[in-house]
Amino acid sequence: MRFGVFLPPFAEFAEPQRVVALAKLAEESGWDGLFLWDHMLAAPGMAVADPWVIMAAVAAGTSRIRMGALVTPLPRRRPWVLSRQMATLDRLSDGRLIGGVGLGDDGWSEFSSFGEVTDPVTRGQMLDEALELLQRFLSGEAVKHRGRHYAVDAPPLLPKPHQDPLPLWGAVRWPNRKPLARIAKLQGCFPIFATPGGLPPPDPADIVALRAALTALGAQPDHDIAVRCALSGEDPAGVPATVAALEDSGVTWVLEGFPPGAPPDHVADVVGSGPPVAS
Repeated sequence: MRFGVFLPPFAEFAEPQRVVALAKLAEESGWDGLFLWDHMLAAPGMAVADPWVIMAAVAAGTSRIRMGALVTPLPRRRPWVLSRQMATLDRLSDGRLIGGVGLGDDGWSEFSSFGEVTDPVTRGQMLDEALELLQRFLSGEAVKHRGRHYAVDAPPLLPKPHQDPLPLWGAVRWPNRKPLARIAKLQGCFPIFATPGGLPPPDPADIVALRAALTALGAQPDHDIAVRCALSGEDPAGVPATVAALEDSGVTWVLEGFPPGAPPDHVADVVGSGPPVAS
């Protein structure tokens, strides 16, 4: 089991230096990763930073923790540009990047504000096509492709990432099973659960069902399942048992989540206290 910090680079955390300082604190305190939301907009008037620029600074300022964006909506990105960013960041970090990909949504008008495609069916088609292209670019092969949404005739994009393959985690809003066929071909899954208020730990039974569904679709035994929750808000006496139950159900990463606008002092206190149980 590994433990990560999951943070929206919004509001006061839109200041890159603050996130870099938090990343250094996380590494010193025993966390295994720092993961950032990837958004264009948040609540009206709330500042939003680019996670890829921040992760480059985090990579340069740390030596051990892994990092990633959870998740990057591929339908609003050009897969060849994203592959360049991923390969460069993976090399800068000496192979510590984890890529997160998903459909995205228009909850904060992040697509409609800029004239992007809002129809989820069309965006699903774009996601599948862009994901195939992204993986081919990251492999270092020449790419010739003519599809419904993308046309490519390009030589290999070099240099390749350090990691081969660079791990990609796919997002799914559980219990929607349609994306699982796509995710089973990747290296990990980032399930999002509809839970009212806060971020309680997911039900281990849901993780067991998710792991079984992924395995049936061909996922490898070492396929990661990363869940977000706020264990810092749980009764400390019960946290070890909660973590053990999640691990037994098939979770490989627990990400301590914070909401947009979380007070920096509170976030620093939680991160500085280290993971909820020993790694």
